[in-house]
Amino acid sequence: MALFRRKKHRDEPTIVDSVTGTFNRRQLDRDIESGVASDQPTSTLMIDVDDFDRYTGKKGDVSPDQVLERVAWVIMATVRTTDVVYRHDHSSFCVLLPSTSDADALVVAERIQSNVEKMPLLSTMSVSISIGVASGPSDDVAGAVDRALEALDRAMQNSGSGDVAVAEAVATLAPANALLAPPAADPQGAPATSPSATLMPPPVHASGAPLPPPPGS
Repeated sequence: MALFRRKKHRDEPTIVDSVTGTFNRRQLDRDIESGVASDQPTSTLMIDVDDFDRYTGKKGDVSPDQVLERVAWVIMATVRTTDVVYRHDHSSFCVLLPSTSDADALVVAERIQSNVEKMPLLSTMSVSISIGVASGPSDDVAGAVDRALEALDRAMQNSGSGDVAVAEAVATLAPANALLAPPAADPQGAPATSPSATLMPPPVHASGAPLPPPPGS
């Protein structure tokens, strides 16, 4: 996160989403305004949990918060430590990937999608996500976010769920020599590690206690 030009705020404790442990929308807006300290393109993933309203928590079913908590864990365990994850809206997340091209961001998106589908407790509930991918200059993160949202809408319209769509590339972008996210999950569903990337720790529960490792790990 050192790539982001963050300023100190008196309300620092309020920048983390209490359900998922990711940064919240307030911090996303601040980081978009500040920009990214890089001469390489910054890619954006907009991720939405498909058919989220069907998770009610009734009759022994998992609660919506539990679904969001697990999806957030998978996202943070798949991306690099230099990438930043935010809760964007009711059932959506935004991931900013500094020094990452469209092609590399697409690989990351597909790995996140695969890991969500394989994650214990999520795979048994048939949880799927749709993802929009876009990239742009580091001084125009807002533009990439807007185009990733448009791509997300297209992904959801194309197949109804579980699709990945890439926004049209910005012509002025230079290729990025970015490190890819860790390899896809192993058959047991645990996100794999890579010598070129350090995984983020699991999110912290609203109570402040770290979540236990995913079942089966």
